[in-house]
Amino acid sequence: MVVRRTEDEWEEIIAAYKESGQSQAAFCRDRGLSAKTLGANMRKNRLREGSTKKASGHRSNEEWAHLISEQSASGMNRAAWCRIHGISPDSMFSAERRITAQNQDKPDSEWIEFKLGAETVDPPEKASGDNWGIRIRGGDLDIEVSADYPVEKLAVLIGKLVKT
Repeated sequence: MVVRRTEDEWEEIIAAYKESGQSQAAFCRDRGLSAKTLGANMRKNRLREGSTKKASGHRSNEEWAHLISEQSASGMNRAAWCRIHGISPDSMFSAERRITAQNQDKPDSEWIEFKLGAETVDPPEKASGDNWGIRIRGGDLDIEVSADYPVEKLAVLIGKLVKT
């Protein structure tokens, strides 16, 4: 006997699957469902909800960046998160590597251009308890950054200084 389910029933089943943490096959086996039918209804559900996947099957870097950040914030491991969202973990890993490589050489909009030997301004007097972070001195160069300055930016800055 074929059981016809409404869209609302499929939404509940899909939500239960996502919460279960089980593989699609195990979830369907436990509930007497067809994995193929569940997969088809998950795709329909994503389309109804406005999936980020384009009709061509390709996502933009912005879409991948959003998905990567969503997965990271979820607290789930990548494989489980991808399985629940119908995404290939290998595709997500490739997209992350591609985006990281593209962003490595991009200048950050918060950078301020400076020239070595330019006039410097002494930092304000430190009050007790102030946390200045790090101070780098060398030759005519004196860099001081606060404790909350992003380490990644400091590393890039030092790398650029070493090349000059």
